[in-house]
Amino acid sequence: MNYLGLDYGAKKIGVALAVGPLAQPLATISTPKALDIISTLAEKHAVKAIIIGLPDGPLKQQVKKFIDELRNLNFELIVVDETLSSHDALMSLRHTGQRKRARLEHTAAAALILQNWLDTPSPSGHT
Repeated sequence: MNYLGLDYGAKKIGVALAVGPLAQPLATISTPKALDIISTLAEKHAVKAIIIGLPDGPLKQQVKKFIDELRNLNFELIVVDETLSSHDALMSLRHTGQRKRARLEHTAAAALILQNWLDTPSPSGHT
């Protein structure tokens, strides 16, 4: 089964893809154009579900609004706690250059959100 993972940012959204049990960073997309691009990526990769992280902080209400918009796409949507995912992503990227780190932060966080969800046992299984 294939899954998309999303890390929402005010300007950019990180996208990760899992084909099987491993999540990989896929793309960073512009937030204003996100719905069309996410729909296209989900169709292209034949995803079973889209997993999005919900932060506990200043972006929470924006993310909830975006989640409501995502529900209009014809894909299963799973909302998960993303506490510390951006922090963990930055820590894993700390040895890269500052410009590259800024580009990769959201995709790395999306991959962490998706991988954490994949690694969490589920009664029905994820694959």
